[in-house]
Amino acid sequence: MKIKNTLESLSILTDDDKIYTDLRVMIEKNFSKTLKSKGKTISFYDENEMPQRKYFLKFIKCLYERENNEVIDIKFAEYKTIKLNYIQQNTLSKVICVGVDFAKDNAIFSIDKKDKLFFTYIIKSFEKCNYILNEKTSTLTLKMRTDDDIEALCEFISSTKHLRFIVSFTYDVQKLNLFKTNYKNGVSQKIKSRFNSVASLFSEQFEALGCAVGSSFEAVRESYLCLVKIYHPDRHSSKSDIVKNAYRKQFEKIQLAYEALKPLFKEQERALSA
Repeated sequence: MKIKNTLESLSILTDDDKIYTDLRVMIEKNFSKTLKSKGKTISFYDENEMPQRKYFLKFIKCLYERENNEVIDIKFAEYKTIKLNYIQQNTLSKVICVGVDFAKDNAIFSIDKKDKLFFTYIIKSFEKCNYILNEKTSTLTLKMRTDDDIEALCEFISSTKHLRFIVSFTYDVQKLNLFKTNYKNGVSQKIKSRFNSVASLFSEQFEALGCAVGSSFEAVRESYLCLVKIYHPDRHSSKSDIVKNAYRKQFEKIQLAYEALKPLFKEQERALSA
């Protein structure tokens, strides 16, 4: 996306089909005095449309700065003719060869030095991922954070069209599948380890249910159901008050322990299924 700001007009030039279509719809919807032809939309200045013009130009400024990573000054553009131009892409696209390797929870991209500008596009595509860019070796290492990142990576390297480039990704399919499996297993281990650390804070509750710290939910529930049958007050109504009170207190202790542990297991289940 490019912007040319002259004394008479503000020209917006883009070769992105979606951006062009969205901006054209915005202009046609909000501005009355417009001329339209194939690949070009012109909106003439109308004093009554100043509020929507300011909003539109503020949107354009944000869009441009986000896409180009640079600040642009478009002062007084609301008083000018706005021109939206679609730039036809060249029919011959440049082919880029990209090697992809996998290690632990990292995806490593290797590119020829003359094509390293493509790294910027990869970084923007995975902007939430931490990365290490090595200029000397022309490699970019992305650290995957979630299963969604893994899925996005698989979709990314399976596509051959990116921007105006044809991209040939080279990678070992078996290694990719192993990378996905190991990542999920690693996440599961981290969740289980975190669960065990938290579970150690509930040692009294596990003990009250006759279970070892960190026991599975199935084991805890089975023990709970067994114990409530044994200590339920209705089973001891004919006994002395001292005995009934002892069983009632134990029954309440079992109930409280189970209710305290249930959220812990639910949180673990949510984390594993995320």
